Amino acid sequence: MKSQRTTMRADEELIAATRDAVVLHGVRRTTANDIAERAGISRMTFYRRMGSVENAVLQTLTQEFRSRAGTVRTGTPTGTGREQLVHFAVESVRVFATSELLASIAERDPEFLIPYVTDRFGASQELILDQLRALLDAGMADGSIEASEGTAVTLLLALQGVALSSRVLLKTNAFEASLAELKKMLERYLAPSGATPSKAGANGVVA
Repeated sequence: MKSQRTTMRADEELIAATRDAVVLHGVRRTTANDIAERAGISRMTFYRRMGSVENAVLQTLTQEFRSRAGTVRTGTPTGTGREQLVHFAVESVRVFATSELLASIAERDPEFLIPYVTDRFGASQELILDQLRALLDAGMADGSIEASEGTAVTLLLALQGVALSSRVLLKTNAFEASLAELKKMLERYLAPSGATPSKAGANGVVA
């Protein structure tokens, strides 16, 4: 019987193989054979472990979000809850906009992402929501944030909108300016009534 560590390692290899295939070919042109060969397993083993190519891609996306969100959260500087949340939000858009995996899907198979924009939240979005809720709670606890039940979802949709538009923003050299504006918007949106939001300088750093 395989140990849990061996199984986890095998799943990591499958996810890495899926990521490489999608970055190179996109979702529609990625096959079970391609992923299996990259992972060094049989096609039957791939189907037994992942079920389908679509499920493998979804798990790979979730892992991408988990890893990148974790990196951003770890690198978030100390400060008020609002400062930490704004930093996390803006830097999350930056790292996801520069993800090779998401760029490949957005360029070759944008329809793959549509259900998660129009119909339902996926596991990847729920991961970001959990982070936003935790940061909102911290900001409300220290008095730096005013929020309601719908604030976390509203924030997610705002960040998602900028991230999904990142290709055109990068092509028109408007990406950094848009992130600076996003930062100012979030500072003002989250500030308690009557409070003066922190001012962001030309480089987007909160003063």
